[in-house]
Amino acid sequence: MATALQQQLAAIQQNSTQQLDLKAQKTRHSKSLLFEPRDAAIQSFDTVYQLCYEGFEELCMLDARFSSFARNLFSEQSKNEDRTQMTAKENGELDKTIESFLGLVGGRLLLKPAMKAVEWLVRRFRVQEYNTEAVLLTFLPYHTSQIFPLLLSIVPEQLPASFRWLHPYVASLQSPPRHAVLSAAINNPAFFSAFSQYVLRVSRVRHHAAILLGFWASITAQAVNGMIDSTRSGRDAIRKQREEDLLLRVLPILQSALSIKGVPELYLGSCMIMTILATKASLEDKVLDAMMEAVVGAWSQPTVEDGLTCLAVIAEEKQHASQPKTVTRAILKTEESPRLLENLSRRHRIDKLALGVMIGALDAAVTESGLDGLEFALRLLGLGVLSEQHHSFFFESLLVKAATLPSSAVESTDKHPVVAFLTKVSRNPGTVDKVRQAASRQNIDIHKFSPDLAITLAQVDKEAQQMHLEAPEPMDLDEHETEETARLGPLIDGLPRLDDKHPSFLDPANDTAFEEYARAFGLAAGSEHGRSQLLRRKTLHRKNWTETPTFLSLLVRLWSGSMHAIVRVRALEVAVFELQTHSEKAQLDMQILLPYVINALSDEVQRVRSAAASVCRAVHGLYVAGGSKGKVDAAVRTWCASGLYAPGTSEVHALSAPDALKFMESAVIPMLDDCVLDGGHAVRALRDALNGKELKTAIRSDACSWMAGHAAATPVLQVKLRLLSIVSRVTKAANETRKNVLLPFVKQWIALPSAETTRACSAEGLSPKEVERAVIGTLSHRSADEVLALKQIASGEVTSREGVPAIAFERLRDLWSAMKTPSQASLVDFLLDLAVDGVAKDESVQSEALETLRNLQFPSEVLIHVIESLPNASDLQDQPPSAKKQRTTKTESAQPRTADTVKVNAAVRRITLALELVEGSKPEQHPQLLKGLFHLLGEIHQYKTLLGSQLVYLQGLLMSCLLSVVKGLQGTRADDFDRSVIRADLIVECVRTTSSTQVHNTALLLISSLASWAPDLVLHSVMPLFTFMSTTLLRQSDEYSAHVTDQTVARIVPPLAASLKKRGKDLVSGAAELLLSFTAAFEHIPLHRRAGLFQHLVQTLGPEESLFAVVAMLVERYPADTRVHPFIRDLMNFFPVNIQLRALNQYLDLVFDGLKPKRTLSNVILGFAEKDAEQIEDSVDTLLQALADLLQNSALRKKVAKEFAKSGTDAAALQTIYAQILDKTMQLTRNLAGNDNLKDTADVVLTSLLGLTPTKDFIESSAQLMQTGSDATRQQVFRSLEARVVQAKRGDAALQQTFLEVLTNCCVFVEQSQPVATRHAAITCIDQIVEKYGKRDRAAVFEAAKSVAGDAALGSDEASLRVISVLCLASMVAVLEDGFIPILPRVLTKSLEYAEEAFAMPRNAQQLQSACFSFAVAVLDHLPWVFSAQYLDRAFVTAGKSVVYPLSGEDGLVGPSQFCELAARKVSAQELFAAVDRTWMGVTRLGPVAARQHLETVRLAVSHHTKATVTKNAQTLFIVLLNALDLRRTTSEGEDDYTEIFALVDRIALDVTLKLNDATFRPFFIRLVEWATAGLPKKDTKGRVLRATSLYSFAHGLFGQLKSIVTSYASFLLDNAAHLLTTLTAQDDDERVLLDVLLETLSSSFQHDQDDFWQAPAHFDAVATPLLSQLERAKSFPVGAHIVPAITDLAAAAASPEHHKAMNTTIMQYMRHQDAAVRLAAVKCERAITERLNFDWLALLPEMLPFISELQEDDEEEVERETLRWVGQIEEVTGESLEGMLQ
Repeated sequence: MATALQQQLAAIQQNSTQQLDLKAQKTRHSKSLLFEPRDAAIQSFDTVYQLCYEGFEELCMLDARFSSFARNLFSEQSKNEDRTQMTAKENGELDKTIESFLGLVGGRLLLKPAMKAVEWLVRRFRVQEYNTEAVLLTFLPYHTSQIFPLLLSIVPEQLPASFRWLHPYVASLQSPPRHAVLSAAINNPAFFSAFSQYVLRVSRVRHHAAILLGFWASITAQAVNGMIDSTRSGRDAIRKQREEDLLLRVLPILQSALSIKGVPELYLGSCMIMTILATKASLEDKVLDAMMEAVVGAWSQPTVEDGLTCLAVIAEEKQHASQPKTVTRAILKTEESPRLLENLSRRHRIDKLALGVMIGALDAAVTESGLDGLEFALRLLGLGVLSEQHHSFFFESLLVKAATLPSSAVESTDKHPVVAFLTKVSRNPGTVDKVRQAASRQNIDIHKFSPDLAITLAQVDKEAQQMHLEAPEPMDLDEHETEETARLGPLIDGLPRLDDKHPSFLDPANDTAFEEYARAFGLAAGSEHGRSQLLRRKTLHRKNWTETPTFLSLLVRLWSGSMHAIVRVRALEVAVFELQTHSEKAQLDMQILLPYVINALSDEVQRVRSAAASVCRAVHGLYVAGGSKGKVDAAVRTWCASGLYAPGTSEVHALSAPDALKFMESAVIPMLDDCVLDGGHAVRALRDALNGKELKTAIRSDACSWMAGHAAATPVLQVKLRLLSIVSRVTKAANETRKNVLLPFVKQWIALPSAETTRACSAEGLSPKEVERAVIGTLSHRSADEVLALKQIASGEVTSREGVPAIAFERLRDLWSAMKTPSQASLVDFLLDLAVDGVAKDESVQSEALETLRNLQFPSEVLIHVIESLPNASDLQDQPPSAKKQRTTKTESAQPRTADTVKVNAAVRRITLALELVEGSKPEQHPQLLKGLFHLLGEIHQYKTLLGSQLVYLQGLLMSCLLSVVKGLQGTRADDFDRSVIRADLIVECVRTTSSTQVHNTALLLISSLASWAPDLVLHSVMPLFTFMSTTLLRQSDEYSAHVTDQTVARIVPPLAASLKKRGKDLVSGAAELLLSFTAAFEHIPLHRRAGLFQHLVQTLGPEESLFAVVAMLVERYPADTRVHPFIRDLMNFFPVNIQLRALNQYLDLVFDGLKPKRTLSNVILGFAEKDAEQIEDSVDTLLQALADLLQNSALRKKVAKEFAKSGTDAAALQTIYAQILDKTMQLTRNLAGNDNLKDTADVVLTSLLGLTPTKDFIESSAQLMQTGSDATRQQVFRSLEARVVQAKRGDAALQQTFLEVLTNCCVFVEQSQPVATRHAAITCIDQIVEKYGKRDRAAVFEAAKSVAGDAALGSDEASLRVISVLCLASMVAVLEDGFIPILPRVLTKSLEYAEEAFAMPRNAQQLQSACFSFAVAVLDHLPWVFSAQYLDRAFVTAGKSVVYPLSGEDGLVGPSQFCELAARKVSAQELFAAVDRTWMGVTRLGPVAARQHLETVRLAVSHHTKATVTKNAQTLFIVLLNALDLRRTTSEGEDDYTEIFALVDRIALDVTLKLNDATFRPFFIRLVEWATAGLPKKDTKGRVLRATSLYSFAHGLFGQLKSIVTSYASFLLDNAAHLLTTLTAQDDDERVLLDVLLETLSSSFQHDQDDFWQAPAHFDAVATPLLSQLERAKSFPVGAHIVPAITDLAAAAASPEHHKAMNTTIMQYMRHQDAAVRLAAVKCERAITERLNFDWLALLPEMLPFISELQEDDEEEVERETLRWVGQIEEVTGESLEGMLQ
């Protein structure tokens, strides 16, 4: 485990900036999003800044908000800023700036300028290290794009905790799939929080983008869904806790998101997440209420609909219908809520939400006496969205609220809003029963609330009864006056009188009076008596209604307004009565009533329409009154021609009486019956009549003016809208009307204050927007004044009312398709001015203009006008001075022309928008745009110069438009089009001068399309494009770039090839530049695109003519690239075999051309003209090497074999091509025979070519080559044949026979007359054939063996021939076995001679020796019995020399070791051990390596043979072992280290022992002891010591291996051991080693004594005293290693009190020794024995105490300390203190 210091150092190392580590700094600098690391590492900050600043400038043109970062992140000073030198505060401020920029640029990362800008942050500020989380979050929405793996390649290894889940994708540099991101959001709270907080921060500063918010909303919604699913397992308490944790994690984020205003996408995402929470989580009502309050608290006009949808879903999940007051107020205050809820009800359930709003409105009405909410509730009731249960609940709540009202509120003159609402609800026959049922359930008397309510209920009952009886006349109340009708008297008496100057109720000045009359009429509508009482008032002038408008204007206003249907019906009925009454008297022109009657004919209630039809007939009756018989005089009086409307109102155009009658009879009367059935029929029929031809044009025109006049003059909005809906759809007849009436009216209406229009609309329950839309909708495209008025309204010049310009824009969009081209062009110019030129007064107008432009469908003429009207760059520059002034003023002529930057930027914006419009208008359908677009392309180049910017986006738009237009021309003939407008040079210039990949791709596609449509126009310009592609497009890895490249090649190359052929030029020479472009880009082309791209290129050019050139150019350009050869093999394999052979033939021709003095094609495609002779030779060598590699292609060989196996013309053609290639290759070989640099490569080519064809065909063709070819050719044939044998399958019977037949032919070339190389190749081929197929024909193999064993091969003086011959004969031994015996003696003798002679050979010695041992191994393996003692002895000695004197390499030869190992297993034990014994001295004197190999042979033999075999050969083996054990003595004078050899000898001796029985081994052991103790003269002290060392070393292993089994063998060693312990001085190393081994041997015997061997007094006494006497050696060397352990082991083995006492007595004597070292050794010995034996030894404690007491006062401090330790040890064992005993 790491210490604290190590952890601190690791932390310091991790955070170290490594400023002094240049390599680390370079590695950090190489991190890049745009460049390869090797390129980025060498770039300076100036270079990077220049490139990245261009991208930043383009971003600033796209969005001005980027400009603020020019002062910090992208300033010149930023090049010198180093974050490692900044303070923490400075870094913190920089982090804020960087995160702000990343948030803003995040929505544009797929644009090249954005990536360039971010590159600067990576390279200069290392944001991937300092701002890792912010960068990852910025790129996360693009996690499936190619840019995300680029980011992963540069992020640090240690990612933030919130992004640890990215580690697998960082390691593999792959894009994380969506499910991985989602899993992280669900399971990683840190990531979920970080991502959400990042989105909130970006949104707060308005840097958000739609892609970020959309991605966040989708991921968060799915994550919340997954979190909820994960909380549903476990016990209830656990689930509840999990849900609470989830809410604590999610709700604060949603609350923060909803608090950010002006971000609709964020609001929508939050609503979506809330709906998931509400529907899937088990939330309480208080939580749901809080969510609803948050939703309404954050919504705005654009998000109301989304908020209402969310509220509806949440409300459905609540247990109770009530909802917070804030929610109700917000819904009621929203103007669009009724319409939105109505639309929403068609898609979702909103009954709980509607019920909650209605209950809330009811509560507000009780507490605040507000009526608006109840009107809203009334409208919701009309939608029918509530279920029966919710209806009942609402009505019960309504009645309870009404019942709780104070009596003063109920009885007051002004009805309380709740009571008024109850009254309105009760008027509906469909709800009155529900009200009564609710009252019954609540035991509430509803009649007590209001007399009006009681009257209403009675009236509804009677109407229901009347409708049920289908009575044509309305039913009156009973004649007697009821209590309710009696109460009308005071109300009627209090009605005001109209001013004589304003006698009409259609005068807005009388609106207040009308409201009172309307209220009274509404109460009296159900009572005939009440109506009569009201209408008889003198203030209404009913009797003289023909003279004054008061009476009829009241009725008109009543039936035209928003009164109850029964009120409208009663008003119409009264009017019918009066009109019919007057029709009996005289004619009267009542045309002024018709507009209002027409409105009533469109009423939604059928009874109203029926009554209106009666009025219409009554009006018509007035024209024919008095017996006029259908004719009317023009002079007939018109009723209220001038007094109906307010004074000052424009005079309404009136129809003449005959025209009015005609209009009624032709257009109105015939439609009445249909109008009664269909409320919409009236408007349709009148439109048709006014647009038809049944009426005269003058009448129709007058009728339009008449209706328009009333529409403009009437104060009743419903009538106004109805009339406008008729007139606005009339075409020619209404032209003058629009100009003279409607246009002034619209202008007047638009100029009204917003408050006035809103009040008027609210009074009639109409939506202000709908009214505005209807008024503005009357303007058409038929006159310039109308269009101008629409433009003025749209631009905001004539109105300040909010929303009106948007409606004008909407009307312009509607009129667009009907406009003529000039008008459309003018309108487009107007919209462009508003959208981009700053003409608009506010942003909303500008955005509406922009939206309008994008939603229009432009014809070709308009698009051409838009493009041609764009400003030219030259017009924006200052005009040059006159020619005369230029001549006279040098300074002015030298000054460049400047441009107004503001104008230029405005022009660029206009051009951008124009191109966007063109792009969205399907430019492929408008070929006429081609001229203007190409002209604009030229202009853009000038704009680029003026602005100093690449205008990437603009160029991309223009290229896209041009591409679409050209695609649209593909089906037309190029000759039928003016091709002079096409400027390919401009396209090329655009590609050349821009760095945008998107522009490059589009431009290339454009050139491709042009090439396929009109190739002669662009072919002269395409070559620079291919050069450009090699450095840009071909290096891209995305799929779109691949598509662009394919299209470019497919469309440009075929016409280019056709053009070259047409002009008689060679295709390869003509397309050399094209091929060079692709081959130059080879190493940069992404790997996955490389093969497909070149295949497509060759296929398009024609593989018959271009394949060889592409291959040769790749090989010559990249000679050292290991990827090229596999690639060209795969490229060749893509094409059929005949194409490949043809390409190889052409390739050879190219090589020949390169070797000529006068080169042609090679100069063009290989650039030989620019190289010297040496470089050309190197290139040719490279080409030949590649050719050889291609010829060795296994796939090609398989295809050739398959085709050659066929018969027919194709096979014959292939054979012809092959013959040509072979002839050329042989000629090339002969030509290059004198070139030392190329001849070997040419030979390899020939060899590879010979291996190309099938074996049978090759052998047939090689026979002629063997006869007529050179020696080099023969050698190549043999090598090719050898390779074929290696590749051949053993089971192929046909090949077996073929190769065996060839065997005899190969032997022909093993003659003295053949060159050595030829013989060598022939023998190698024979070896391969024999090894694989030799057993099929042993006779042929034997004949071949005799040839190889002859003087021309085995007997040759050439070492290489000897090597291959011996190896070949080794293979033949394996095949022939006994059949090889006739020639074995000669071959074996020769091989052993060669092995011995190899030590004196200057070269090939190792190979020869290895071959000889390989042959010996083969003989041992198959004929071991023929290996006589003579051969075996020579082989062992030679093997020993081989390992001692290796011929090459550090490890020597492997062959001798293999031979020795095999000999140990194959040779009989008797012969082997005898051979080892015979060769012992000769081998061991070579050194330890040879001795080791010899001993390993013995070890392997012992291990291999059985016990019986070993026992049988024990005597010979004992001799070997004695010799081996004597190595310690015989090698003692040398300097070699034999330590490992001695250990090996002991191991072998033990292995032999384990395979012998006691009867066999005991004599050997006795013999061994005698050999060690008496085998040498006594004067040879050293030899006797070394032999004794070998003896005791073996005995130590024996006692350790066999343990108690061989303890008794110690008796043979006792005397010698005691003698040695007594006599050894241990002064030299040999005696010291012997003493250590002896003590270890005794210890081992003591430890394994299980038979009380050492308890026997004879054995114990013999060894005890000599052993204990060794303590005296403490004076000269330490005794703790071996002496003390041996004494301790003896004490443990001699487990008797007598022996212990004797040992203790002797040891205690040494405690009083004069030498302190001996005394210390004695104490240590006592301690060791005490620790080992414990109480058994401490039984002698009484005897020890005096000595201990003495030792405690010893003069030697170390002895005293050791004694104290011993005392402590005794006390620990006994548990008693010795202090009292020692006193």
